[in-house]
Amino acid sequence: MGPWWIYALVFFFGYFTHKTFYFLRSLKLSIGLIRLSQLFSLAILAKSMEHFYYAHTLRMRQMRENGDSEKTMKLQRRVFNTELNDFKEKAVQEILDLHPAFYAPIIDFDNWNSAMKHLNSNKDFMLQILSKDKNDKKTS
Repeated sequence: MGPWWIYALVFFFGYFTHKTFYFLRSLKLSIGLIRLSQLFSLAILAKSMEHFYYAHTLRMRQMRENGDSEKTMKLQRRVFNTELNDFKEKAVQEILDLHPAFYAPIIDFDNWNSAMKHLNSNKDFMLQILSKDKNDKKTS
């Protein structure tokens, strides 16, 4: 009969090795995409906080120019801070709820403060990505 079974074993070994490495590569890419999407989500939330504070500052200036009482302005600040803190926690919790329990080990934050620390630790990476396509109009 001949060593045909050796050829079959080599073929199957190569096939399963290929499938294994392909699976591991796609797993690495998937985890990278999840982490990148987390960073983008956190960057968008951080930018929205800047806009919220800008709007709050304009509101306080408008109230001061209208001559509103200090008590009214203090109440407005308290309401704003309460709403903002609720929004921060709900936004981060919403991001966390979108991940199945299987992905829990790759999530590096669990509340607003740890999320901003995670974003800050990846600040250079995010700035590099966000500034990558600034000159698209020049080339198109």
